[in-house]
Amino acid sequence: MVRKKRWNYTEEKMLIDNYSTTTIKELMAMFPGRDEDSINSKVKRLKAKGKIVGGKTEETKQRSYEQRGDEFLFTVDQK
Repeated sequence: MVRKKRWNYTEEKMLIDNYSTTTIKELMAMFPGRDEDSINSKVKRLKAKGKIVGGKTEETKQRSYEQRGDEFLFTVDQK
């Protein structure tokens, strides 16, 4: 049986403080031993508790697309 590593206060605070301006790949580098699913699950729980409000900045989204090598970038019409 695989035991999950609990998030400590410092890790949680770092995630809350850096979420909007940091890509998932950058977050994985900040939290060695945490995979993408672990980080995304924690973000989802923190959003549900109201500890993370809002999403990624446009600059962060762009950087994420570049890191993933996506050919298609999605844009939203701004009115």
